[in-house]
Amino acid sequence: MKFTALLCIVGLTILGFYSNEARKEVYFLCGNFTQGVSYLSVTKQLDTTHLSTYTIEKLQLGKRIVHSSWLNLHLVKCNINFNNNDLVVSAFYESP
Repeated sequence: MKFTALLCIVGLTILGFYSNEARKEVYFLCGNFTQGVSYLSVTKQLDTTHLSTYTIEKLQLGKRIVHSSWLNLHLVKCNINFNNNDLVVSAFYESP
């Protein structure tokens, strides 16, 4: 019984650590995406991540990339909006 409880505590501690690292990965990368940065530069940077993923949405007036992690249940995310010239228009970080 004590071993099971200890194992659960260790597991939750490890999950908490990786969850925080995923949050930091999303937060700090989001800061790199200022107005005028190219789509190619953004995707190259996002392709270097280990704890998070991104999805690409085609919009009527450009594209949107949503960068998040399953370790945070996709609640922490960065929304990056592009114009028709594939340049960043806005990037904002969302967290509950």
